[in-house]
Amino acid sequence: MRRFSAISLLALLSLGATCETNSGQRQSALRYGRDARAAYEAALLEFRDDDCLEAEPMFSAIRRDFPYSRFAALSELRIADCKMKAKEWAEAIAAYRQFVRFRPSHPEVAYARFRIAEAHFEQIPDEWLLSPPTHERDQGPTLEALRQLRRFVLDFPEDDRVAEAQPMIVKCLRFLAAHELYAARFYLRRDAYAAVILRLRTLLGSYEGSGLEAEALLLLGDVYRQTGEPTEARQAYEEIVSRFPEAEEAGEARSRLASLGG
Repeated sequence: MRRFSAISLLALLSLGATCETNSGQRQSALRYGRDARAAYEAALLEFRDDDCLEAEPMFSAIRRDFPYSRFAALSELRIADCKMKAKEWAEAIAAYRQFVRFRPSHPEVAYARFRIAEAHFEQIPDEWLLSPPTHERDQGPTLEALRQLRRFVLDFPEDDRVAEAQPMIVKCLRFLAAHELYAARFYLRRDAYAAVILRLRTLLGSYEGSGLEAEALLLLGDVYRQTGEPTEARQAYEEIVSRFPEAEEAGEARSRLASLGG
């Protein structure tokens, strides 16, 4: 009987120790979460005051000190946002991409993807008085911005930021189409008709929605007339009339069709 009581006592002591340990672990976890939240909210105040000089190291400390809290992931995003605020585009893109790569199921992945596209968009050269027009310069940043924006819209069609992405896409399309028109006219001045046609076909096939299609089709029809290809010229003019009847180029296309006869 005394042996049974001793065993029972040991079991009770063991159970009590386990409960105490579990209670201590819960309290520790709660304290960890509270401390992480408090640190994040303090850093967020600095961030919202546009003081990333203070906020960024605070977010970095949260990533280091609270790596298992949800605020570590949010801090990664805010660090990337600070890079965006500083117009450090390459660093911002790298930070957002790292977030997407290592946290693919996080609910803020769509946000990070949009910001990647936005950072590329911000690198499109601005037009100012002493610089060549945007369409005359390197289109690498514009092409990459368009690619990222289209991928974002395709992958997250229900996201609220799609409405913001759409006009950015149109702007990219217009820059790229204008570049093709610029190149086509360059070759036209040198009577390089095959190159002109190639550029205009690229514009019409790749940059639909740019708003420059009617202008490109009119030039394409004119080039076909110059090279003795009336059937192709007629097709280009007729496409303007059918697709863009209200465009200024539609009236010119009708005149050219009349001159072609039959």
